[in-house]
Amino acid sequence: MTQANTWALVLLNIDNILLNNYWRKYYTYHELGWDEESIHQYLSEKDKILQIATFNTNSVSFAASSRRNKFYKIYNRENMLDQDVPMDGVVDALGKISKKYHIFVVSARTNLLEQKTLESLLRLSFPVDQLTIYFKKSIENLHKYRQNTMKQIIQQYPTGVGICLSPSDRSLFDPFEFIPIAFTSIKNRDDFQNNSPSFQVICNSWQDILTSLKCQ
Repeated sequence: MTQANTWALVLLNIDNILLNNYWRKYYTYHELGWDEESIHQYLSEKDKILQIATFNTNSVSFAASSRRNKFYKIYNRENMLDQDVPMDGVVDALGKISKKYHIFVVSARTNLLEQKTLESLLRLSFPVDQLTIYFKKSIENLHKYRQNTMKQIIQQYPTGVGICLSPSDRSLFDPFEFIPIAFTSIKNRDDFQNNSPSFQVICNSWQDILTSLKCQ
């Protein structure tokens, strides 16, 4: 990637925008003792995507305050990362976008998962050499890490586009000359339309992102 690309595209995560982590969540809950039907039902509800479920079975009670730690101990195991799959159309889209934009990924994953994540992305045919990917230190505050990373990015690219998974994500881009684009993988269109200020561009797929970036 050369500095000939005058715009940056910033993604504020890997999960739910590059990788679909549905099956990693499924196998985590399955290992914790939840039944298949209930897991699929829970994971099918978009408003539950960022939550950790509570459940009770004849042999397991997964409702204590420690459940988040129990969940992530399994969820973040390296072998569980093998369950991630690409979001529909993302690999082809990134190849096209990288011809016009320098793509930055500000991952919420910690640097403890960096090597395995990069191996997984390569295995899944992502153009890793066309991406600049940041990983958070395990004890680092997520919001502060994102702010500091954005300050680094604008030193190279003062203008660009930022992909927002939640309406609040635009607070990372509004202080700079970055256009916020909504992506509805974890939120509904109404969540972005009813936000103030509202989003002018809302994408439901990577094909929509390609169209909005004029990278067909």
